This record gives sequence, C-alpha cells and structure tokens, in this order.
Amino acid sequence: MNRKTILGAIAVLGILSASSFLVLTRREPKIELGPYQSLGAVAAEETIKLIGDRRQIVVVAQDSREFEMPALAAQIKAFQATARKNAKVTVDVEKITMDAMTMMTAGGRIPAEQFFNLLQKHPKAGAIVLFLGFPLLANRDLDALQQKAPKIVVVAGYRPDYQPLLERRLIDLAIVPRFDALPETARKPQTLREWFEQEYVIVAPDTAAALPR
Repeated sequence: MNRKTILGAIAVLGILSASSFLVLTRREPKIELGPYQSLGAVAAEETIKLIGDRRQIVVVAQDSREFEMPALAAQIKAFQATARKNAKVTVDVEKITMDAMTMMTAGGRIPAEQFFNLLQKHPKAGAIVLFLGFPLLANRDLDALQQKAPKIVVVAGYRPDYQPLLERRLIDLAIVPRFDALPETARKPQTLREWFEQEYVIVAPDTAAALPR
C-alpha cells in the first residue's frame, strides 16, 4: 500500500469518525414541559370544581400511539395526577383515532359523531374534558346538546365560535392560550400555577362576552 493510499484511508476514517460522533451526540430539541403540565393540572382542578358531587370525569384526547406527542402526554399525565388527589374522583381517558383525512377535515376538533358516541357511552359522567377542539355541530344538535347532563370543558386553542357556545352554556369552561403577549421583563415561572398564568386563561360563560369573535 503506497503513501497516498494510506493517507486517503486515514482521511476517510476521520470523516466517518466525525460523522459517527455527530450522529451519536445529536439530541432532539428539549421541550419545556412546564406549560403543558400546568395546563393539565389546572384543568383538573377547575373540572373538579365544576362537577360538584359527581365523581366521573372523562378526558378525551387524540390517540398518540402513531404520532408521539410529548406535550399532550404531559397534559394528560398532570391531569390524572392532580385528579387522583381527590379520592372521590375517577378519570377515564378516551383516545380518539383519526386518519390523515379525518384530521384534515376536523381541523383539530373532535368529529361530531365520535363526540356524541362518547356522551352515550358515559351517561353518568360529571364532565367531559376535551383536549381537542369542540366539534362543529348543526343547530339541531346544539339544541339537543343543551339538554345534556355532563359539563363540557374544552382545553385547546381558542376559536371564535366558542363565545356563543359559552354564552349558551354548551361549553361550561374553556381553557385557552392567553390573547395578550407577555412583557419582555416577565420572569421564568417557578411553579405550575405561575406557568399557567403566563400561558393560559380560563373563560367561563359569565366572562365570554369579552372574548374576540
């Protein structure tokens, strides 16, 4: 083996070693889970206040087995952990499976058919907590829903149609991202409650009038 061949081999090995180092030391961007944990925890606290002497809470979220969703997982885990502090409350988690076409059509909302199926499946639930958008429903379905027994809590991005739904008490509580920007001088939150207050706002029927349409 001549000198050029040896030097070439050394160069190739060096490149491969450097590439291997980059692959092995590469890390996925770390997600700050504080805001999502706070959202789940406060959602549980507020839901428990709503249900009174009822015991069952049904949490509804998108099935994340196919697509990893660490933020959603943190919300659900924090909700369950907070609810467990109240021995009288039970939490059932329902996962909604949607194919790509359904996800696109629903636009982040729970499909209407699956929503009504859940209401029928859990007639004794004190609250249905949607970690999805409220479904798009026809007027006749909204009228029927107004006779519902469970409270409806929406924990998702705000949509303009939520205001009239809150005013009609078709949604009993909406927990959505804040509408105003935080000042640059805001300090990093130290507790879950501080995370929540920096990131989210709770909207009830009696405060819905102030929401943007």
